[in-house]
Amino acid sequence: MRRFLCGLLLGAAGLILVGTSSPAIADEASPDANAKEKADIQACFQQTPDLKDNQIKVTVDDGIAVLEGTVDSQKEKKEAQKLAHVDGILGVNNRLKVSSPGKIAPAPM
Repeated sequence: MRRFLCGLLLGAAGLILVGTSSPAIADEASPDANAKEKADIQACFQQTPDLKDNQIKVTVDDGIAVLEGTVDSQKEKKEAQKLAHVDGILGVNNRLKVSSPGKIAPAPM
């Protein structure tokens, strides 16, 4: 009976200790890390002939890069998405728009 009570007390003490521990909190990216990742992405774009003349706005928050602006083709949009996956980037939200080469006016009625 004594062993049972000791085991019960030790088990209860373990539960109390576990219950009072602080909850796990995910690491948040520092502003410096976000700025470095943004600079790395922009440098990649500037080194790529098809992308360096496009106006692409890059923002980074908690490892997610957001690309906004206009590119000349679907190929450039895909290339920008691929290049944005630098170290520290977990995902890319590609909001780039493909500019149309010229709008065709509808035929007169």
